[in-house]
Amino acid sequence: MKDIYKVHNIDAREIGRIVKEPIVDVTITSPPYFDLKDYGSDNQIGYGQKYDDYLSDLKLVFEQVYNVTKDTGTLWVIIDAFRKDGEVVPLPFDFSNKISEVGWKLQEVIIWGKDRTVPWAHKGQMRSMFEYILMFSKTKDYQFHIDDVRDFQSLKKWWVKYPERYNPKGKTPDAIWNFDIPTQGSWGSGYIKHFCPLPEDMIAQMLKLTTRENDIVLDCFSGSGAVLSKADNMKRKYIGFELNMDYIKMFDNYLEKTGKQKRKEFEVEEKGKMKQNKFQKLILDLRSLKYSRLFYKKLKDQKIDEILKIYVVRSTAKPLRAKSLMVVKYHILLRSLNGKALVKSKLENVIKKAPLSKFGIDPEFYYYSNINEFTNLISNKKNLFIYTSQTTHKFKEKFQLQKLSKSSKSDIIISNVKVNLDEKDYE
Repeated sequence: MKDIYKVHNIDAREIGRIVKEPIVDVTITSPPYFDLKDYGSDNQIGYGQKYDDYLSDLKLVFEQVYNVTKDTGTLWVIIDAFRKDGEVVPLPFDFSNKISEVGWKLQEVIIWGKDRTVPWAHKGQMRSMFEYILMFSKTKDYQFHIDDVRDFQSLKKWWVKYPERYNPKGKTPDAIWNFDIPTQGSWGSGYIKHFCPLPEDMIAQMLKLTTRENDIVLDCFSGSGAVLSKADNMKRKYIGFELNMDYIKMFDNYLEKTGKQKRKEFEVEEKGKMKQNKFQKLILDLRSLKYSRLFYKKLKDQKIDEILKIYVVRSTAKPLRAKSLMVVKYHILLRSLNGKALVKSKLENVIKKAPLSKFGIDPEFYYYSNINEFTNLISNKKNLFIYTSQTTHKFKEKFQLQKLSKSSKSDIIISNVKVNLDEKDYE
C-alpha cells in the first residue's frame, strides 16, 4: 500500500487503477484550463477539446474521485470562468452542476482574491482579479474544523472590553480569501514554472479545515505539486496524478531537498503561535468577570445598593443550557440579610435580558450577610485579585485579607481569575 503515496504518471481519468478503496479524506485540485493552456501532454483534458467533451471528462475524473473518497471526505476545486467568442462562459457553475450528477454536494463558494495577476485587461473587460473555490462534500456528515482556522490573533482591540461579542475560539473566516499568487522562483531557483501555482497559505487553510494529521490528500491534477508538498509539510499523506513527467521529477526533487526543513518550520509555527485554547480561556475569563460588574451596575442603576463584594469563581461543572459555555459561581456579600430577597429577585430579571443573557454563562449565586462567613470562604485562597466596578480586564491589585474591611467601595470584585490586559497592546 505504501507505493500508492506518491505522484503517479497516470491520467486522472484512470484513478481507479491505483486507488481501489474509499481512503481519501480530501481532494484539493485545479483542473486544466479549457482550451486555453497546453500542458504538454497527449490526450490531455481541456486543450483542443469541445466544451461539452471537456465537462464530460471532468465528470469522469471526479466520479472516480467520489468513489475513492471517504463518506466524511471533501473536495476543493479552484476554477475560473473564461471568455470565448466574445462572452463569459460560467465554467464554475457548469462544472458544479455536472459533478452533482455523480453525488457531489456543493457546500461552499469562496472567492479567491489574487493580488498578483496580469496588470492589464482586454478592451471592454475588467481585470480578472479572482477565481472561484468550490468546496463539495460526499455526504452531509463531512469533516469541517472551522474552529481550527478562526482568527484569534488579529482581532481588533475591542475584544478586551467586549468579550461577550466575540466567539471564544476566534473570528470565523470570510468567504473571500485574499492570498497572493506565488511569484515564479519563490519556491527556489530552478523549480519548474507553472501556469497558476497555488499559495501555500491557502492550501494550508483548506487542509486545516478538512483534515487532521495522517489523513490522505489527493490532487488529481498535481501540476507543480503545491498541494502535495504542503500536505507533506503538515504531516498528511498524499496521492497525486500528473501526465507531465517533468513536473513529477521536479516535485520529487523539491520534496527531497526541502521536505524535512518545511516540516520543521510547520512544527515550530504550531508550537510558537498563541494557542486557540489559551485565547478561549482568556475570553471566558473576561466574560466571567465582566458579568459580575454588569449585574452589579444594573442593580445600582435601580437604586439597589445592597452588594458589598462579589467573589467570582469559574466552575468546572458542565453548563446545563445548550448555548451556555461555562458555569460561574458568584458569592455575594450583602449589607444585611434583609436585602437578600430583593437582590435575588432583581438578579433573576436582569440576567434574562441582554447583554447578560448573551454571555453564555450559567450563573450560580450564593448570598452572605455575615462578613466573617464571607471571609472564611476566601481566607485560605491564594492568588486572589481585586477588580473595580469600572474595570474587569485589568486587576487593580492583589487581594489582601487584612484590608478587606478597609477596601475602597469601588473594589467590588474578588477573584482567582487573573486578567491583566492593556488595550493599547492590542490596537
